[in-house]
Amino acid sequence: MKKFTCLFFTACLLKSFSSVAQTTPSLPNNGLTHIMSAEEKLHANEIGKNFVASAIPLAPVRNIAEFEPTEACIISYAGGFGIPYSLIKDLSNATKVIVVVPSSSQTTVNNLLQSNAVNMANIQYLNSAIDSYWARDYSAWFIADGNNKVGIVDFIYNRPRPNDDALPGKEGTFLSIPVYSMPLTTTGGNWMCDGMGIATSTDLVWDENTSLTHAQIAQNVNDYLGITNYMVVADPQGQYIKHMDCWGKFLAVDKILIDSVPASDPQYSAYQAATAYYRNTNCSYGYKYKVYRPFISSSANGEPYSNSFICNNNVYLAFMGVAADNAALSVYQAAMPGYTVKGYLQPSSSAAWVSTDALHCRVHEIADRKMLYIKHMPLFGKVCSLTGYNINADVVSYDSQTMKPGYPMVKYKLNSGTWDSIPMTLTTGITYQATIPYQPNGTVIQYYIKGIDFVGKTAYHPFIGQPDPHVFTADCATGIETVVEPETYFSTYPNPNNGNFFIYLNSKRNGTATLTISNTLGESVYNESYPVNSGISLKNIDLTTINKGIYIIEYRTNFETITKKIVIQ
Repeated sequence: MKKFTCLFFTACLLKSFSSVAQTTPSLPNNGLTHIMSAEEKLHANEIGKNFVASAIPLAPVRNIAEFEPTEACIISYAGGFGIPYSLIKDLSNATKVIVVVPSSSQTTVNNLLQSNAVNMANIQYLNSAIDSYWARDYSAWFIADGNNKVGIVDFIYNRPRPNDDALPGKEGTFLSIPVYSMPLTTTGGNWMCDGMGIATSTDLVWDENTSLTHAQIAQNVNDYLGITNYMVVADPQGQYIKHMDCWGKFLAVDKILIDSVPASDPQYSAYQAATAYYRNTNCSYGYKYKVYRPFISSSANGEPYSNSFICNNNVYLAFMGVAADNAALSVYQAAMPGYTVKGYLQPSSSAAWVSTDALHCRVHEIADRKMLYIKHMPLFGKVCSLTGYNINADVVSYDSQTMKPGYPMVKYKLNSGTWDSIPMTLTTGITYQATIPYQPNGTVIQYYIKGIDFVGKTAYHPFIGQPDPHVFTADCATGIETVVEPETYFSTYPNPNNGNFFIYLNSKRNGTATLTISNTLGESVYNESYPVNSGISLKNIDLTTINKGIYIIEYRTNFETITKKIVIQ
């Protein structure tokens, strides 16, 4: 597909269809449902018909996660909002709310919001024709590019709803940020990312892009979104929509929520399989995902607890007025200490919460364009160091601000003691370091990083800071010093490839490594143990005889485990 430079992003985003979706403006959501109407099915072949891909963003690209700092959220009015006014009121008291509404309806909407005690000081209007209120599904995804500037990535919306599909271009104009057009048919409800290069979707993304190989799909999300590990999984819910947010979501870099259904449910084994997949997969921090499971009554029409919305320090849940609501609230509170978690009933039967369409579908975050971003690989488990525990972090202002004197800093606590702090020192570029002093065996060390820039923008790592800190235990009982920072830089190239590729290593120590390559079913196709010397080395791997597809490479030593994905095509 031909690509133009992003100077022409506005033109690139003008996606017109020969016919428009049949809507009924007098009905809530213009009479549309998540299922394509009979009229829309007649125009399904027009999805993406006039789409033109843009140039890719300047690398390295980082897809910003829902749970990262946001400056606003966006909702759409299509004969109704699809969310209760009590939720809009609470959103408006917590952040800016951008309301997409046709100019002809703005006065009506303004009166509705005022009469429902919404904080009008935090309401902004983006005037646009709109087909539906599913802002999650068609709104753009946020990135930071290689210059640490925020932009948005558009995609081919998987419905023939041209007004909805045109919104990302208007978002870019409204926010005064660049828009990049990724040649992939998809939808926001089927996308979860962790902000560190991992994303996950159901295999709907494969179903809707049959003209692309799996490798080409992976390359698209790598080019435009910086995703290096795209986990495409079977949909356990077994419903028509196959959206990730109908059964699971990332709560943090290392946490994922997956609904739990009764053992008698026909999809029970599928939910268990999805849970086992994530429990046995490393998160971006290098350890297995922590999985949290609220109970729902049924895979077919159960409570939509995974269809929640995270906005800064708040979590908003869809409640159904049943006993399981409070149990789900408790699961979120256990998973996300320090967050305010609140549930909302939907009083409007015409826009009821359902298992395939609830709160998350109808609200979308707007990433903080002036974010102070902290990138850090945390210490965890048992750590042995005789010289103290090095805490390294990259800290950068997307607003090009310098750091406030004394920041960033590491806040730490030993066992049940009080919090102490150590200022971090700039070592190179945007990299800072501080060292927590050596502690005797068995000491439990909790810590987090706090940054403040020159204009007062504050950030933490982890994002909630002190209520949910990183934790490790000082342990030199074996007399062997364990890793206190990444020991090895590990990469593969080319990726994708034809089965013949190189593994690039830059190791800090000599040792023995075990290299295992498995398919997506967990079946090993290659296994080898071999000596590794400190320094840079290349290893050639020839798997040209195996089937094409996505494979997982696990590099393991006594000190670390690194997992990467590779595509053979």
